Amino acid sequence: MTLVRISVVLATRHRPDQAGPCVASILANPGDHFELIVVDQSDDDATERALAAYAADQRLRYVRSQTRGLSVSRNVGIEAARAPIIAFTDDDCRVSEDWIARIEAAFAASPEAAIVFGKVSLPAGALDRGYGAEFEPHRREYQHCFPPADVAWGIGANMAIRRRALGQIGSFDPLLGTGSDFGGGEDTDLAIRAIAAGLKIVNAKEVSVLHLGLREGADATKLVRGYGEGVGATLAKHVRLGTRNGGRLLASWVALHARRGLHNAVRFKRPTGLGFVGGMLLGICRSFAYGVDRDRHIYVASSRK
Repeated sequence: MTLVRISVVLATRHRPDQAGPCVASILANPGDHFELIVVDQSDDDATERALAAYAADQRLRYVRSQTRGLSVSRNVGIEAARAPIIAFTDDDCRVSEDWIARIEAAFAASPEAAIVFGKVSLPAGALDRGYGAEFEPHRREYQHCFPPADVAWGIGANMAIRRRALGQIGSFDPLLGTGSDFGGGEDTDLAIRAIAAGLKIVNAKEVSVLHLGLREGADATKLVRGYGEGVGATLAKHVRLGTRNGGRLLASWVALHARRGLHNAVRFKRPTGLGFVGGMLLGICRSFAYGVDRDRHIYVASSRK
């Protein structure tokens, strides 16, 4: 029996038209040393039927879940995963045929790396029409210090983590991320926890995915505000946890994005970015209605702890 070296977790809900092509792109990677775990939170069987064409591929494992939320779905996948390295992408992403190999190479080149964030690109001209999350690596490695607020942080659409690191810092916060109480921040939260624990993060531009999830108009505004709310809640949580430099991190994010937003507003540049700032402030305020589990470093939906 071939040893599974990488488990890929793909969370999806009500997007069979996206999940099918994403699965196809992952399974186009050669070799049988990886597994693909699809965690489907859909209310119907449309996604399961869309993936039936790939059912004969023994690398594919389909998991139907009654849970809700991106982070919860990823945690379900983590529990099902068998490999020492667990990779994540989103159903509206497409990976290259050497994506798995490049993830392995990035970890091999940096044995101390706990998390690898890869490049996330949008189709050419996409930002002229709306908004989509992307990530262009700025610096190769971070350890014992947080990335500054004025550079992009890695995102969950293209990330991989060692299982032993999850054992040290915990899994995704179920109340952060798409479909949860706060609409984002789950990847930033995991990065903060890793660096606070002294672990190394590698930003590998050679590990790339194409992100097709473009939002336009009111949908784009809602998405950006949700991301801001999640980031605000994430940073506020680490202040409450007493994470070293957590207060400075929160202050730098709010100050930078507020300054940028006001600069854009007075010059009538759209979008201003103030929606993200408003989301951050709302996330900070709302977060105090939740308790914090100090052992697991996650929010709990109850009275304050």
